[in-house]
This record gives sequence, C-alpha cells and structure tokens, in this order.
Amino acid sequence: MIILGFILFGVTLVLSMLGKGGGEFFVPIFLAAGIPYQQAASASLFILMVSGLIMMLVFHKKTLIDWNVGLILILSVASGSFFGGFISASINEVVLKITFSVLLIISAFFIARPKKRSIVNFGIKIKRKCCGESYEIPILIIIPIVFVIGFIAGMVGISGGGLIVPLLIIIGNMPMRISFATNSLMVLFSATTGFIGRGISTDINWKFNIVMALFAAIGSLIGSHFSTKVKIENLKKIFVFVLVFASVWMFVKTLVG
Repeated sequence: MIILGFILFGVTLVLSMLGKGGGEFFVPIFLAAGIPYQQAASASLFILMVSGLIMMLVFHKKTLIDWNVGLILILSVASGSFFGGFISASINEVVLKITFSVLLIISAFFIARPKKRSIVNFGIKIKRKCCGESYEIPILIIIPIVFVIGFIAGMVGISGGGLIVPLLIIIGNMPMRISFATNSLMVLFSATTGFIGRGISTDINWKFNIVMALFAAIGSLIGSHFSTKVKIENLKKIFVFVLVFASVWMFVKTLVG
C-alpha cells in the first residue's frame, strides 16, 4: 500500500500543475496492483475529490479560477458524473475506456496545434474578463458537452479533466492557465458526485481510500503551487504528453485486462 501511495504522489505532483486529477492513471495503477475494478474506480474518485479540493484552494489563492464559468459548468459535469457513477455497474467498462482513450488522443491533437481562435463561431457567447485575459465562451454549446464528458467519466471512474480542459481551450477560447485552474472545480465536483453515485450502488473500502488520498493530497498541494512558475509553452507540451500517455496507457491496460 505504501508503494502505491508514493506512485500516486508522483502522478498527482505532475498532473496537479495542469489542474488535472489523474484518474486516467489511478484506475489502471490500481488494477495492475490487483485491486478489483469497482473498488479501483471508487478509490480513484475519492482521491480525485480530495486532490480537486486542494487544487481549487491553491488556484483560488493565486486568482486563476474563472468562477463564473466554473460554477455554470459544475452543475452540468456533476449531474453527468452522478448518473454515470450510479449506472456504472451495468455498463461494459471496456467499451467506455476505449472510447475515452480515443477522445484523449483527439484532444491532444487539437491542443498541440498552433493557437487559433475558437473552432465554434456560432451560438450565444458570454464575454469574460478574468486574471488579466479576455475571451468569449459559447456556453450553451459547452454545457451539454460537459454533461456527456461527466457522464462517461463517472462510469469509468475519472474526473474527465483530460477532455474538459481541451474543450475550454479549443471551443471556449479560454487561456490555458485559466483552463487548468478552472478545471480544478470540475475535478472536485465531478469526482464528488461520481463517488456518491458509486457509493449508492457499490461497497467502499474507506481505509484504502483515505490512505491513498493522503499521498495524493500532498502531491496535489506541491504541484498546483508550482503551476504558475512553469512557462505556458512548457505546460502545453507537458499537457499534450500527458494526454497521449494517458490514452495509450488506458488503451493498453484495457486490452491486456
């Protein structure tokens, strides 16, 4: 259990700089350690809940969170994650994980491209000024997409940040650093509702969850603190690498069982 804890510490240390929870890695790591899938997914969501809270507090202190957009999207991602977690026991997890892997690769491709304006030029947009940046977000388009992401993520046992951040950047035209920080809100609420949904339908190993969450909490605290000290282009490269690696990791682990 201690070895697993240090592995989670390392993962959250890196991913918290990107406002990501790391569920894409937690579930496969737990499965490789012989943890049953339902317990692994439940533990992953609990860890994401704790690390998301820490990231949110750190990013809020650094005034990087777009609270207006974040609060609008919370209801969408949280409700999707709750229903996804609730019905997770009856869904083929292999299909879900492969689907999510493909979506991560697609997200990495769009993030890696040279910066352009939002690929969406229609629909109602809200003008935002946050953290010294100005941008326009097609909120009525993003809300249903975030719900679907939350729904799939809740079933798989992750937060969905690997798709929500690219969505905010590619479609919402939100600056990358603000996207990372604002996503910490979605990580927190998506994981919380997904965990509650799973708790209703599955058993929870509280001792295991709490121990793992403590290691992840320390990693999240350190990583999110150093996020603002890393150049944005370096963060972009790290983020693309993490998306591709997470996609391949999840795909391979799914195929080999």
